[in-house]
Amino acid sequence: MVAPLPPTTPATTATAAAITTAPADAADAAAAAAEIPNPKSQIPNIPAAAPPAVVAPAVAAAPPAAAVPAAPLAVAPVSPARQPPVRETILEAAGITKRFGAFTAVNDVSFRIREGEFFTLVGPSGSGKTTLLRMLVGMEKPTAGDLLLRNRIINDLPPNRRPTCMVFQSLALFPHLSVGRNIEFPLAIAGAASDERRTRAWELLAQLHLDPNRYYDKNVMQCSGGERQRVALARALAYDPEILFFDEPLSAIDARLRKVLQKELKDIQRRTGKTFCYVTHSLEEAMVMSDRLAILRAGAIEQIGTPDEIYAAPRNAFVAEFMGEVNLLPVTGRDGTAAGAWDTGRALLPLALPAPLAPAQSRKLLIRPESLRFLKPGEQAGNAIPVRILNEFSLGSRIQYHVEAAPGCTLTVERLREDRPDTPAAALRLGWEIQDSQLLES
Repeated sequence: MVAPLPPTTPATTATAAAITTAPADAADAAAAAAEIPNPKSQIPNIPAAAPPAVVAPAVAAAPPAAAVPAAPLAVAPVSPARQPPVRETILEAAGITKRFGAFTAVNDVSFRIREGEFFTLVGPSGSGKTTLLRMLVGMEKPTAGDLLLRNRIINDLPPNRRPTCMVFQSLALFPHLSVGRNIEFPLAIAGAASDERRTRAWELLAQLHLDPNRYYDKNVMQCSGGERQRVALARALAYDPEILFFDEPLSAIDARLRKVLQKELKDIQRRTGKTFCYVTHSLEEAMVMSDRLAILRAGAIEQIGTPDEIYAAPRNAFVAEFMGEVNLLPVTGRDGTAAGAWDTGRALLPLALPAPLAPAQSRKLLIRPESLRFLKPGEQAGNAIPVRILNEFSLGSRIQYHVEAAPGCTLTVERLREDRPDTPAAALRLGWEIQDSQLLES
C-alpha cells in the first residue's frame, strides 16, 4: 500500500512556491504572496556566491545520487550508446483519468518519469497532453488514479506545496519589472533577504549565458524572445526545484531561434541534472531534446520509449506517421506465406513481405523514404516496382522525390544529391530490401 505524503517541510514549501503563476500586476502579486503561509520562515538555503559586482561562473551540476533501478518498460532494444541510464523513479502516473462531464480528456494513463531525465509528452492537438501536464503540476485533480512523487501520493497536494515549478507557454514574465526582479520574484515571496535574492539572480543569469552586468537591470520587455525564454527558465530554477514542467514554451519563437533553444534547454538539463517534463506538439522538439518520450492520442498513451526505439519500432501506423514522413502501403496476405500484395485500389501488386500473413489478412507495410532507392538497369532488390517521378524537392544535402507506382498511389523517396536517378524515365524502377520494411496494425 502506498503511504500518504507526510507533512510538508518548510524547505519543500519554499521550493514549491516557484510554481505560482506570475501575475500580471502588483495587486495579483500581493494576492499570490498571501497564499504562501508564513513566508519568512521558509527562506531557502541559498548557496553562497561571488559578490554581484563580479559575474559568477556557471554553477556546476552536482553529481547524481546513486540510482535505484526502476522497473524497465517494455520497449524494443537499441544500441547501448543511446540507452538512457537506469535511474530512480521520481514521478509516477498510475491509471490517471480525467473527465469533464461526459468527456474523457485523459483515459487510464500510466507512466514513470525517472530522476534526472528529459521526458516529453508529445501528441497532436486534442490528445490530452496539456490536461495531463496540469494534473502532474497540481492545477487539476485526477478523476481516477494516483500521482506519486517518490512513491507517495500527491493527488490532493496543491501546486505551491510541491517541489516543482512550471514554465508556461506565455512565459508569464512581469512586463514592468527588470530581468533581475523577475528572477527574484519567487525568492521575494519566500521572504529571502534582498542581497541573497540578488546573488542568486546573478548566479542564474551567468549560468544561462546572460551577462548579469548587462541584463540584471534591463527591462524584460527589451529582451529578445530567446532572452525572455532564458529569464523564465532562470526564475523557474531560482528555488532549485526537483522537477521542471514546460508547456510548449518554444511554440511562439521563430524556427531558427527555436532550434538554438532546443539544444540550449537540453544542455541546461544535462548540466543541472534536473528532471524536465516537457509538453509539445512538435516531433522535432521531442526528438532533439528527449531522453524518453510518450506519444499520446485521444487521451491515451500509444507508445513510450527513447526517440531511437520509437523511430525504429513504432507500435502502430499512428505512431509511425507521427514520428515522421513514411510510406504506409495497405497490403494483404495471399497464401499464408510472406508473399503478399499491395492493394492499389485498382489492382493487387505482388510484394515480398517481412513476415507471413494469412490469406486476406490486412496490414500496413511501413517503408521509410530513406530506405527506398532508384535501381540501376539490371540491379536487383527484395522488392522492385516501376515508377515515374511526379515531383522533386531540394532539402539541402538531400532531395525528396514524390513518385507514382500506380494511378493515385504515390511514394515518398529521400536520397542524397549524388544518388539522382540517371535511368531513362520509361525504365525507372524503385526498390527496397525486405528487412527495411515492417508490418503494422492500422
